[in-house]
Amino acid sequence: FEYPQYYLADPWFFRLLAFYIFSLVITGFPINFLTLLVTAQNKKLRQPLNFILVNLAVAGLIMVIFGFTVTIFSCVNGYFALGPLSCAIEGFMATVGGQVSLWSLVVLAVERYIVVCKPMGSFKFTATHAGVGCAFTWIMALACA
Repeated sequence: FEYPQYYLADPWFFRLLAFYIFSLVITGFPINFLTLLVTAQNKKLRQPLNFILVNLAVAGLIMVIFGFTVTIFSCVNGYFALGPLSCAIEGFMATVGGQVSLWSLVVLAVERYIVVCKPMGSFKFTATHAGVGCAFTWIMALACA
């Protein structure tokens, strides 16, 4: 936390990494924000399966806002200059965002498995299932973080 970590890589590499992560912020923030905005504005998109996609967009925004922006700042400085408490908060938020994304994909995969492998079954993915799936993703993410 006290000095640049240029023994790990040359300064140009840190700048290149900052540029790459900046490009992720430039693409990730608008895409995730627009996903939330369009879903909120169009009633036709408020389907149970889209709840999980909205959950993914929220997780993506958490990653962009709390993870990527701090990483850019750290890459430009060559080290994490915000102190130990900010490091813990950033690590927690980035982990929660990543875990929510991963567990949301698990819920989507289970739903797709049921639809594809059990097509004649009477299962219908309802708002209750989507709500339980979203709650599951956050509980698992917080437990893992």
